Amino acid sequence: MLRGSPSKNDSITICLTEMVFLKYVVDAVTKSGMITIEFEYSSSHLTINYLDVEFSDNDLRKHVEGNPRVLRNIDSYLRNKLLYREYNLN
Repeated sequence: MLRGSPSKNDSITICLTEMVFLKYVVDAVTKSGMITIEFEYSSSHLTINYLDVEFSDNDLRKHVEGNPRVLRNIDSYLRNKLLYREYNLN
């Protein structure tokens, strides 16, 4: 979905939903979970605006929200995927 109208000083912002699957450990037990992330992306400003994040379970929420490294890795994953998509890199 495109929002706004492009001009010289404006950018097109696209709204995307991405599903991220993670394996994580809780009390020495390996678990799997899914995060659904809805966000807006502006390629001209290289910004991501997170609109909604849903977790498949509370243990996954605690694992992600309690670990800044995991949050940075997810953000980096999304940015890299967007750049590859934008420039048709494989």
